[in-house]
Amino acid sequence: MSVQSEATRSQSDESPKQRTGPIAAVACAGIFVGYLPIMAATVGLSEIARQTQASASDLEWVVSMLVLPMAALILAFGAWAEKWGRRRVLVIGLVLALIGGLVATSAGLVDGGNAIYLIWVGQGLAGAGAAALIPTTLSIISVAEPDHRRRAVLIAAWSGAMMGAMAVAVYVSAAILDLVAWYWLFIPVVVAAALVLAFGVRFVPESRGTAGTSMDVRGQILTAVGVAALVYGVINGGSEGFSSVNSLVAFVVAVVAIGGFIVVELRSDAPLLDLRVFSNVNFSMSALVAAIAMFAYLGVNFGLALYFSALDLSPIEVANRFIFLIGGSVLGSNIAGRTLHRFNAQSVLAAACGWTAAAMLLLSFIDSDAPAWQSDLRLILTGIGIGGVLATVTAAAVNAVPFRQAGMASAAINAVRQTGGALGPAVFSIMSASWAISALPDKLSDAGVDGAPSNTVQEIVDAQGIQHGGAVAQAQFPDLGLHGALSAAQLHGFSLTAIAAAAVFGLLCIGCATLRVVGRRSAPEETVSLP
Repeated sequence: MSVQSEATRSQSDESPKQRTGPIAAVACAGIFVGYLPIMAATVGLSEIARQTQASASDLEWVVSMLVLPMAALILAFGAWAEKWGRRRVLVIGLVLALIGGLVATSAGLVDGGNAIYLIWVGQGLAGAGAAALIPTTLSIISVAEPDHRRRAVLIAAWSGAMMGAMAVAVYVSAAILDLVAWYWLFIPVVVAAALVLAFGVRFVPESRGTAGTSMDVRGQILTAVGVAALVYGVINGGSEGFSSVNSLVAFVVAVVAIGGFIVVELRSDAPLLDLRVFSNVNFSMSALVAAIAMFAYLGVNFGLALYFSALDLSPIEVANRFIFLIGGSVLGSNIAGRTLHRFNAQSVLAAACGWTAAAMLLLSFIDSDAPAWQSDLRLILTGIGIGGVLATVTAAAVNAVPFRQAGMASAAINAVRQTGGALGPAVFSIMSASWAISALPDKLSDAGVDGAPSNTVQEIVDAQGIQHGGAVAQAQFPDLGLHGALSAAQLHGFSLTAIAAAAVFGLLCIGCATLRVVGRRSAPEETVSLP
């Protein structure tokens, strides 16, 4: 292993401690910009669908085109930041986010269904910008503060900024939809990126990781192709079927590319990702939990957005629902940051996973006819658990490796996490839609819709999906009162997916707790672990 680089050491030695605050603030602002487009697009899904005639599959790609490059390019951007300079890659990420916002906004200049393609391109550019911002901002924090206790607090603040971006985007997007045209949804990304570029970047000194190493171009290409193919295969499988040619080819490419990546990294003298880090049980468990947590979080977000749209809520009403989930996440991140001062990371992680499992189980009983405070409370509790999990796994992963590997660890944990996040909306939409469609006959019967009309509605929904097909059926049969049955079916689908997510988090809780107990009995803790 190489020792800490001269560049990193000089930054740590020469930068006074009081500069850590401004540096961390810029890093938090950077991750804020990276995550701002996620909820902006999510809140605007129903309006985008109305204005562009987008199908359910098209809407899924509005989110997926953002998270796919985030997952595929994070490791590459993390390596470039370590090689060419973290500040330089931070600027590149902000510029990409700014351009992406402008391109997505230009969709308003295009009539009809072609607008959706510009949104996809803009989201893709913004996603590439986020891929640069996520590992770079975390790496900036990781090397700015060598003390693992203070670093854990800063990382929790970084995670809170990520959730805060979603909270701000929810209300800003709702206000935009109420006041101006839908395509202005992406302007806040442009403004935020420009502000950080103009006023924030100057506080961050340039720093690099290990000097004099190769860039592992083969590893960068293979990981980008492998992750992109995997995510595309899952998303395409949800719309065309997993036995379709496109999905099968994508999965084959993913297996070959990821397998090739593993071989290349094991043989490389300067790997993009040192796979030996996964022999550290703390890091491996953190990576696994991070992927599943982001998978569930963005999946639940996407499912809730579609369910709320089925209730015909106004943009501000949707924002009022989401803010409880996101606000809870910010609270959970801060609680985790403080708790990590007193307890072992594995213990905190087990508690956070258990909390999330219980909260998601409660969320599965959400009822559109119940008082709003009941669903809001469930969303807050779920958010607290998710925020605690994400903050803890990030801090635990970075602190589980030697300080000189902090940049690589931050890129690795985010690559794994964003891969889970990219798969979340795709998998959750498949499960939720399948369960909703299977429940539709009973819901139609409960609403008094039987016989030929019921069969016709089911045929439309089977062919066009629960979202778009439901809207078509309501327009075709306005006198049947289909809205209640369709909403009830979608609620049923979302409830079952929440139960599935609760079961997963329950298993993670058991795994983390078991690992903590076994580790305590077998050996003393590693010095690189959080106490």
